[in-house]
Amino acid sequence: MSIQINNSNFVHCHVHSEYSNFDGLIPIKKLVNKARFMGFPALAITDHGTIGGWIKFIQACTATVDKDGKELPYLPIKPILGIECYLCKNMSYKSKALQPEGRKGNSHLILLAKNWDGYKNICFLSQASWVDGFYSHPRIDFEMLNKHSSGVIASSACLGGIINANLLRDRYEQAKKAAIILKDIFKEDFFLEVMFHGMEEQKLIISDILKLGKELNIPVIASNDVHFLEKEHAESQEVLMCMSTNKCMKDSKRMRHSYPEYYLKSAKEMYSIFKFCPQVLYNTLSIAERVQGKEIINSLFGGMKIPRFVVPKEYKNPYDYLSFLAYEGLKKLGWDKSQKHVDALKMELGDIKVAYDNNGYDFSTYFLVVWDIINHAKKVGILTGPGRGSGYGSVILRCIGATYGPDPIKYGLIWERFLGFEKKRFIAAKDFGFDSIDKQKDLPLKAIEERSRNEDPGGVDRY
Repeated sequence: MSIQINNSNFVHCHVHSEYSNFDGLIPIKKLVNKARFMGFPALAITDHGTIGGWIKFIQACTATVDKDGKELPYLPIKPILGIECYLCKNMSYKSKALQPEGRKGNSHLILLAKNWDGYKNICFLSQASWVDGFYSHPRIDFEMLNKHSSGVIASSACLGGIINANLLRDRYEQAKKAAIILKDIFKEDFFLEVMFHGMEEQKLIISDILKLGKELNIPVIASNDVHFLEKEHAESQEVLMCMSTNKCMKDSKRMRHSYPEYYLKSAKEMYSIFKFCPQVLYNTLSIAERVQGKEIINSLFGGMKIPRFVVPKEYKNPYDYLSFLAYEGLKKLGWDKSQKHVDALKMELGDIKVAYDNNGYDFSTYFLVVWDIINHAKKVGILTGPGRGSGYGSVILRCIGATYGPDPIKYGLIWERFLGFEKKRFIAAKDFGFDSIDKQKDLPLKAIEERSRNEDPGGVDRY
């Protein structure tokens, strides 16, 4: 009896995009569009050592219209956010003396966010790997992994994984020990991984991986370690790898993918490889089903992500405290005698309340955080500008001293540029910025760090 399998029965859980620098070839939008076209129910992104493509990946997976507003022809797909991390014995070992194997001592492991806790934990691990663990690669160790494993699904990755590398060297017991440790860390969310691209080394260890899975009751999944989109892109991938290693295509010793098989295969193509054990294909669905995609997306994009602000005890909440500061500032400026200014302040405070009540956008805390930073800058002698961006049209910010200079009412500056509404429904917000001189540019960030109670504020970077 032949087994019928189609793309709805399989999920690619090990996929590299353009964000795997000089290793992944696929632009995220093209990757997702192809997966949606093929009818996969979900798709993972697992770039080497980075989570840089996550937001773009979510947007591509969940989009229903294109940039021109036209409805997309294929159904959205569940995004599975992951990383192929580098695992070492000890993150503090950063020399040949301490890690004699050098970069070869950094083994691979796939981590996938199961829920919002998992999302935050992988973000933490990614940051730690670059800031604290970098040695040839951004690395984490077992101790760090164990502390931040909640909500994370893991799989054993490729030949560069610690389990597979031991199996390849005929060290079955060492591989088993590593599998037990990882199962102990991730419990039922740890998977063994098999793949085959025509390489003899991969073929040699498949039976041992299946044996380990049976002995230790660890499910096994099939992956294709996707690096490019179509089979005919294999040569372009070879060129990219030469660029990453400063080698020429003619160099016989260059790093290469010996077989053009690292592309986004259909479920039927995967079945043709693993038809002797089809369960490894169906097990990928188990991973997709565990991932709480809506929770992650709602937590990521819903509301505002801002530091906490401790309000003095005599005030119920940030809104009450902001209102007090604003009206006190109104009096100091003498604007309490101007009905236009009083009305503008009431309107802005009303809009802030509506934004919070209807949409969960906490602009009260946001304004108080800005006010606190500006106040601190003034106290310690950091020169700041009068404020810039659409927020400069705010009477509130002027009253609490976060901005200074011209009267926004006198010059017709528009509050709605900062906080837009339609029929009392919050629809858009802009940013607000302030400047400090170059020699002091790091001081405001340090002040934010001190006031944010270890919530890890940071600068924004880009690729």
